[in-house]
Formats: sequence, C-alpha cells, structure tokens
Amino acid sequence: MVTRRILFALGLLLGTSSAASAQYQTTAGDSNGITVFGTGELQTLPNIVEIDLRAGGSAELTADSIVKYQDTKRRVLEAFEELKLPDLSIEEHGLSLSAGGGDAAMQMMMNGMVTDTKTQVEISSMLRLRLNGIREKKAEEVLEIVGKLLDVAQDSGTSLGPSSAEIQMAYRYGRMSSSQMVRFIVTDLEEIREQAYESAVADARRRAERLARLNGVSLGTVLGVQEILVSGDDSSTYNVYQPWSGVATQPSYADEPQLASDTFSEVPFRVRLMVRFAIAAEETRTAQE
Repeated sequence: MVTRRILFALGLLLGTSSAASAQYQTTAGDSNGITVFGTGELQTLPNIVEIDLRAGGSAELTADSIVKYQDTKRRVLEAFEELKLPDLSIEEHGLSLSAGGGDAAMQMMMNGMVTDTKTQVEISSMLRLRLNGIREKKAEEVLEIVGKLLDVAQDSGTSLGPSSAEIQMAYRYGRMSSSQMVRFIVTDLEEIREQAYESAVADARRRAERLARLNGVSLGTVLGVQEILVSGDDSSTYNVYQPWSGVATQPSYADEPQLASDTFSEVPFRVRLMVRFAIAAEETRTAQE
C-alpha cells in the first residue's frame, strides 16, 4: 500500500512538472520579442433614439385577430405621421402568432393552475421607432421628445415592453424578461473607430518601449498584431452599454455595427489590440546610440 502511494505521488509530481514545462516552452516559443496589449477608447453621444413597440390583436378566431392587428397597426402609423417629424422612421420586424387569453389567464398558467378560459390567437409584430439627430439636442429636449413618442404610442393602442409570450418563455427558463423600451444608438462609428485604433496602436508602442528600456534592449519592428476587442463589431446584435452592469447583447436588425446605451450619455468605443514587437539586434542598437 505504501509503495503504491509513493508511485502515485511520483506520477503526480512528474505529470505536473511535464505540464509546467510544456506550458513554459509553448509560452516562450510564442512570445519571441516583446508582446503587449494596446487599448484605445473614445466616447461619443448617441445620434439616434430607438423605441420598440408591439402592435397586436387577439381573438378566439384567427380572422378576427388579423382584423384587430391590422386596425391597431393602421392607427399607430397614422398617429406618428400626424407628428410630422422629418427624422422619424418606423420599421416593422417580425410577425408572430401565439396563444393569448389575457393577463389573468397567463398568471394562472404560470402558477400551475388550470383555467377554463378559451385560448385566443394573438397576432403581433414589433414596430421600431428611430428618431435621428438627437446628438445636438439637450438632455431635456430629448426627454420631452421621447415622452411624446411614448404617449402617442400608448394612445394609439400599442404595447410597450415584452409580450405575454416573451414573459412566459423567460419564466419557463428561469430568466428575467427585459423591460427596456428606449435605446440611445450610435451609428456613425467610422471616424471614432479610426481614432480608437490609432490610440490603441500608440498605447501598445508606449508600453513596448517602456519594457524595452527597462530591460536594456531596443525595440524592433512589429511582428504581429491581433484584434482582441472592437466595440460594435457584430452588426446583428447591439452591444448595449449599461453604466451599472457593463455590456449586454440584444438583436439589432441593423446592417452595420452600432453601439447602444440605456441612457442618453456618452458611450465608450473601445479597441484592444495585442501587438508583438521584435527586439532590435545588438549592432542596430549600438548604431542607434
């Protein structure tokens, strides 16, 4: 028994030593020269505000649900057209059919109770309001405009926030349904992206030069660059910046990368790069000195 324990301990020791040796060799082999991270960050105010509305209609017969849905949608479009806001656009995304029955029936179902309420067919779609040109406005002006849009939306018969089906799905999988109605979007990222990249490259070079100086060597040419993080890279989702909880991801239905925030405040655009520099040869360093 003692011999077996000694052999087991030796095996663990040899295995650990081999793993450590392999890790050291791999790391050393992949880091010839000086490898550093460079970060660039710029901030900008949103230029668009988005509001998601849900237009729908429910009835026991599908044909009646269609009529109610079309009537609600018509009222909504007419109500916003009357505002005559030239920078306001409305996009429709997705048409869904789900089992309705009212909030009371849904609550009973969530509590595991049987209900005799007849199942209704609910037809709904998401309408996304987009108002451009808010960057030049004061926060109070933006708040007033958003408030007006929300009031018109509710007066015309649309719903704000998640649908009954989305609430049920979130409850089923133990998640909290999102209550976010308004997003502040940055769409013109090209200029700020270029500046953030330049800052990240400059930051990487400063870090590398510091390490080279402290180690008594000279910095050589760039051997490799890798993108680690670029804000808004995925156009299919939002990187929603929340000051209290970092970044969350939501569908954007956009063709180009965007940034989003829950608040009308400056949104950070970040670029993080990993850059590997060569160490200059001794004769090159002597010539430079």
